[in-house]
Amino acid sequence: MKVVAIIINIFFPGVGTLIVGKIGTGVTQIILTIIAAVMNFTGALAIIGIPLAIGVWIWALVSVAGSNVTETVVIREVIREVPAEKKEEK
Repeated sequence: MKVVAIIINIFFPGVGTLIVGKIGTGVTQIILTIIAAVMNFTGALAIIGIPLAIGVWIWALVSVAGSNVTETVVIREVIREVPAEKKEEK
């Protein structure tokens, strides 16, 4: 799952971080990526937006690659919600 999170973070910084269960960090990365994108479209603020986008992108990749999470929070929650009858059928 960590590999999938890294690949997703390459294209969508912050989303892969959410996948490995780092909710606060992932949301922060997504917000900063959006701010950087808006700054890049304004022209003059691109001088700040480009380095910000690159920094967030690297931060997103490093935060997932350095995590030692083996399963995601989402998968754990789904497993908890499966009724006992369905677990026995498998």
